[in-house]
Amino acid sequence: MPVLITGATGFIGRHLVQRLLEQRVSVRVVTRDPTRLPAQWHNRVEVIAGDLLDEKTQTAATKGVGLIYSLASEILDSSLMRAINVTAVQGLLKTATQAGAKRIVHLSSVGVIGAGGAGGAGVVTEETPCRPQTPYEQSKLEGEQIVLKYAQSGVVEGVVLRPTIVFGEGKENVGDSLLQWLQAVLHRRFVFIGRKGVANYIYVGDVVEALSRLAEVSISRSAVYIAADSVPMSDFVGAMAQALGVATPRARLPIWVASTLGVGSQLAGRVLGTPAPLTLSRVRALSSEAVFSGDKLIREAGVAFPFGYRKGLHVTVQWYRSVGRL
Repeated sequence: MPVLITGATGFIGRHLVQRLLEQRVSVRVVTRDPTRLPAQWHNRVEVIAGDLLDEKTQTAATKGVGLIYSLASEILDSSLMRAINVTAVQGLLKTATQAGAKRIVHLSSVGVIGAGGAGGAGVVTEETPCRPQTPYEQSKLEGEQIVLKYAQSGVVEGVVLRPTIVFGEGKENVGDSLLQWLQAVLHRRFVFIGRKGVANYIYVGDVVEALSRLAEVSISRSAVYIAADSVPMSDFVGAMAQALGVATPRARLPIWVASTLGVGSQLAGRVLGTPAPLTLSRVRALSSEAVFSGDKLIREAGVAFPFGYRKGLHVTVQWYRSVGRL
């Protein structure tokens, strides 16, 4: 019986497919453009060519599958977010339950909780109220709710995984904030902001481990888990420096100074028509004290991250260098 993966050509999807192929699992993927599939998948995965919004494609994709990994997501194009992140999920659940699928593992994001989680400080868990701020966050929450509604009705088991910021080898170059961060550390341009910042990141290999485990763990109809490997900002940046082979940055700015510089940098960027090197959103990200907790995933699902952020950073830096980005 094949396992269906939507969003297989995405960053996390490619890693998950490779993991399942190594385990000799029969994999089915659905894609609008089969030419985007990696060459090493040729004759190793079953391909359903079509649009995930099309009912015929959904029916063909879900026929005879017991397990579905729902990874398809639109992050950048706001005009497509609701269609991919909500409508396609609704259609997939409808056809999957009609086809007799037993479980769906749905990839969401901690973004559904809202920027900063717990007011920008404190521990954020699965019980923290969701207050999504952006169209992307709102659409991802709606997608979650569809999965949980179907699961709670008893027609399918539904597991939702909310990872923090995912990094790792194979990420697209566009909008790769970790690469920019690594370059800043490498070239001695990074400055800490405040003293209590927390890095809420997780390595892609650990996300794949969590997804794989959630396909098997015993649940009562539905469950929601956060996948996080959160550590103090100083520890994460220190691990970045170690992976790069440079000294750990020491320079530090008070938050109010960084915020002032961020406002000035943004204004200058608008006038000059150039990207701002420092923005208010970046200041908030580097100084946030919110800690996203993955304790429930470890405690209830028994997920043990096989890599961790230190090894993950080492592998990622090696890959960036191998492709000439560092």
